Amino acid sequence: MTIVFAGPPCAGKSTIAAAVAAQLKLPHLSMDAVRQRILPHAAHTRADRQAAYRAMELAAELLAQAGAGAVLDAPYGHTEDRDRVLQLQPLWIECEVSAETAVRRFQGRGPDPVRLDLTGDLVRQMVRDYPYTRKGLVLDTETLSLQECVAQAIAFCGKP
Repeated sequence: MTIVFAGPPCAGKSTIAAAVAAQLKLPHLSMDAVRQRILPHAAHTRADRQAAYRAMELAAELLAQAGAGAVLDAPYGHTEDRDRVLQLQPLWIECEVSAETAVRRFQGRGPDPVRLDLTGDLVRQMVRDYPYTRKGLVLDTETLSLQECVAQAIAFCGKP
């Protein structure tokens, strides 16, 4: 089973994905963590993110071939990234949030040590422009608690 959590910055996808992965005892592959691991000290460019996406997809594919699963989390805001990961036929979960809540979460975290270009204004724009697919499960992370999001995701995956 491959599960993908997608959504804009500060929507809660990494937090929910980590909790789901722990509960299902599956590896959690986060785009930011993978990118930092395979390209330490690299700039946060589109090319760097694409390399991380490809590494995550390869790992998920190998795990699936071995009869295991994985939980992936990344924005998947670009059509080509989404189309490629959808070839793995994952369970698709989108995390939705308002721009105001995303900015508040971003400000609460403080400056991102990796994405130095990320600002409140950029988060607001990315959330407003995020191309939701509305396929699979959509979690409103603004109104649902972490526990409710995890429970809905687990149920969506067909696990008790």
